[in-house]
Amino acid sequence: MFHIRAFALLLIVLSGCESASSEPNREHDRAALQNADGSHTFYAGRGIGDALRDGVVIDDAYPQPFMRLQVPASLYDEAISRPTLVKTVSFEVPNLAIEATVHTFRRGSSSPVNLLFHPGDPWVTGYAQVGTGEDSFTMGFFEVIKWNKGDASGTMPDLLSSEIYTTGLLPDPDKPTLLYADDPTSVPLPDNWK
Repeated sequence: MFHIRAFALLLIVLSGCESASSEPNREHDRAALQNADGSHTFYAGRGIGDALRDGVVIDDAYPQPFMRLQVPASLYDEAISRPTLVKTVSFEVPNLAIEATVHTFRRGSSSPVNLLFHPGDPWVTGYAQVGTGEDSFTMGFFEVIKWNKGDASGTMPDLLSSEIYTTGLLPDPDKPTLLYADDPTSVPLPDNWK
């Protein structure tokens, strides 16, 4: 099988905008919300924290790129109770209560593209994470690797490429091992990937 690792890396830097004093102000570019059902939703993107504080609805038509991670209360609670203050789970283990959203724009287009990923989705691997950083702010992070079979023209059906969408991750000594991150064809595939 011909294998290309194409990095279509979308990275939203959580260091935020710089103030007039040139010190980072992360609060403009991130937000953590607890939902009525106890789950938590984390947002990262330029100015997204300000928008949410101002009551702006962040939906599929929002005019700026952002990433969002929704996790169940149990994942949040486990993260904040660990000595490392970090809990990382694999996207290879099905869990519909976790959802990663990438809201972006294709080059040259003003129409948004919304990508949704759940642990256990076919041809998806990576991590979802809740952790407390050095600034004592608890945030959600993810790194999603989406594998693509074949090429757009259909002339190379054995081509395998990947797209990576990441907010960055905190260090976690207990991060699970991924089977399908480097070459998913080197190990038996899950049934829903065939």
